This record gives sequence, structure tokens and C-alpha cells, in this order.
Amino acid sequence: MKKSFALITLGAILEYYDFAIFIYFAKSIGESLIPIHNKSANIIASFGIFAIGALLRPLGGIVFAHFGDTRGRKNIFVYTVLLMAVPTFLIAFIPNYETIGIFATLILILLRAIQGLAIGGEIPGSVVFAYELSKPNNKAFNTNIVIAGTNIGFFLASLLGALLLSKTDLGFAPWRIAFILGGIFGIISYYLRKNLLETPEFADYKKFIDAQPRAPFIQLWNIHKTAIWQMITFGSLLASSLAVYTFFMPTYLATYFHFPMSEILKYNSYSIIIFIISAFLAGKFHYLFGKRFLIISILLFNFANFIIFTHYATLNLMQIVAIHYVILLYIGIICGRLPVLSASFFPVQVRYSGVSLSYNISFGIVAGLTQMLLFAGIKLTGLLWLPAAYILLFSIFALIFLFSVGAEKLIKYS
Repeated sequence: MKKSFALITLGAILEYYDFAIFIYFAKSIGESLIPIHNKSANIIASFGIFAIGALLRPLGGIVFAHFGDTRGRKNIFVYTVLLMAVPTFLIAFIPNYETIGIFATLILILLRAIQGLAIGGEIPGSVVFAYELSKPNNKAFNTNIVIAGTNIGFFLASLLGALLLSKTDLGFAPWRIAFILGGIFGIISYYLRKNLLETPEFADYKKFIDAQPRAPFIQLWNIHKTAIWQMITFGSLLASSLAVYTFFMPTYLATYFHFPMSEILKYNSYSIIIFIISAFLAGKFHYLFGKRFLIISILLFNFANFIIFTHYATLNLMQIVAIHYVILLYIGIICGRLPVLSASFFPVQVRYSGVSLSYNISFGIVAGLTQMLLFAGIKLTGLLWLPAAYILLFSIFALIFLFSVGAEKLIKYS
């Protein structure tokens, strides 16, 4: 069992490692592969290419989840990690646009698209696998192993980014080294994951699968539409908050307040450790973080956001780091509530599809578009507190969900 959870976590680590290194090195990637010489326009274009992969995640999720719900969790779960790893490795070797012109940008777009499709099936598969392997009293904690994996990916990317950006004599672009390492790690994960067995819960269901409809997505949309929207609204708050305070923040602070990127990424690495700890706390003591806690804390969180984003210019880096650590402790707790909720809201015959659709819309599209939308929005309006308003928008939808669902459904497993 422990070996299975370790193999599940490997894919989660890789997904968010890939996710993070593209964002942390977006400026360098854009300068190398995108023939746009205006700095602001170049970074927006770089995040736009990143967003292409994010926009394709729901499509990939629908395709992979269909086979995961009809043919089995294991086979799909094995190949998604390979389809993430190979493009990651190849991105490192795209020639600069000075060498091959616009083809550098087009190749990057193609590889990001393949990654996006594969990622659409990866984390939902991890959540479903962990959920169905666990006993009822361990489901909340064990599904949070997946969340820990995603944040280990953040941590490794931040740590590696800080290390590579501090070196000037590598002889190879730092961002290319980061992608090479990610590709190698993913290929190793693929060979290890081939030893996974099918989940017992799906194996039991499979005995009767011939008597069930063969189109999980249609079942999902016709019967479980409310659960989809509930998980999308809650997940989008978590995705927007996480994207702002981890992915968006380093470039934001470096661009508008001129803090050194290498220092920001170093402290960002440590903050992610706090996030991992809080996610495990949410899994272990999730019954403490029920409906009332979530509603009150979301209101306080938004109040704090507007104060912080209107005072960054008056704070030094260490003060900002301390504030962010407290905020990430909270975000980690509410993010830690999502995996078990998303899996428990859908029955086994459409679980992969339900988790996949809701997760990919929130953590794929919302988190994936955050960087591009916020940088473009700030450039257009000049409002540096725009990220706080962005989080508030998703908080309103999350609060509607929380007020509409029974308190007992939010603490189903204890």
C-alpha cells in the first residue's frame, strides 16, 4: 500500500514541477523562444503559451477519464505520466528563435499542448487512485498525499530555480537544465508506475460494467451536474489563491517591486514546506475545518488580501515572506479539503470523469490563466491590487457553494 501511494505521488510531483518551472522561467523561455522584443509583451506571450496547455487540460481530462471509468484506472494512470515527461524533456532542446525563427515558438506551443492533454488525466487519476485504495477513515489523509506531491513539485522547482538563477557559468541556459531534469524524472516515474495494480473498488465495479452506460461524461452531465458546479466553484477559489501566492507572486514582486528573483524563489521554496504541512493537517484533522470555518475564513482571507496588496510598496522582503507564510498555511488547509470532497461527490462509475472535469476547469484553466490575465490586467489598468479582486471574484462563487451544501457533507469522513 505504501509503495502504491509513493508511485501515485511521483506523478503529482512531476505535474507541478513542470507547471512551476515554466512559470518561474517564463521570462527566460520567452526571451529564448518567442520573437517579441517588448519585455512586457514577451512575458504575456510566454504566459499565453503556458495557458494553451492549461486550456487543453479539460479535453485531455475528458478523454483519459472516459477510459479510466470504463477500462480501468491503472493503464490510463501509467501512460499520462509518460506523456507529460517526454514533452518536458524535448522543450529543453528547442533551438532559440534566432536559429529557427518562429518555428521555436510553434514547437513550444505543440509540446505544451501535449503536456496539457496528459496533465488533464494525471492529478484526477492520482486522487481517484488514492481515494479508492483507502479505507473510509483514511480517505481524507491519503488523498492529501497527492496534494503533498503537488507541493513537493512546487518546492523542487522553486529550489532548483533559485539555485540555477544564482549560477552564471553553467554553459547551458538554466531553464533548459530544469526541463531536462523534469523529463528524466518523469520517464523514471513511468517505469516505476507500471507495477501498479487496479484499485479494489473499481475491480469490484468492473464485474458489472457491461450493464452500465458506456459514456461516463454523459452520465455525469445528466445526473451529477450540481456536484460538478459545486466542485468547480470551490476548486476555483483554491486554484486562484494558490496561483497568485505561489506561481504569480515571484514574478509580480520582481517586476513591480524589484526584489531579486533568486531571493524570492528561495523563500518561496521554504513557504511551500509550510503549505505541505498544512495540507497534511487538513487531511488528518479535516473534521475541524467544516462549513463554518470555511465561510468565516474565506471572508477574513479576502479582507487580508486587499490590505496586503495595497501595502506591498511599504514592506521589505522579509516582512512579505512572513505574511506569505501565514497566508499559505491557510491556503494549504483549505486546499487540503478538496481531494476527498471531489472524490466523495461522485460515484465510482463516473468518479474519474467528475474529479477530472471539476479539477481541470479549476486548477487547469483558472490557475493556468491567472498569470496571463493578471499581468495583462495590471498592464492595462495599472492597479497593483488587481490580484486581490481576482481572488474575491472566485470567493463569491465558493461562498455560494458553501451556503448551499449541508455541513455533514463537508465532513463525510472522519
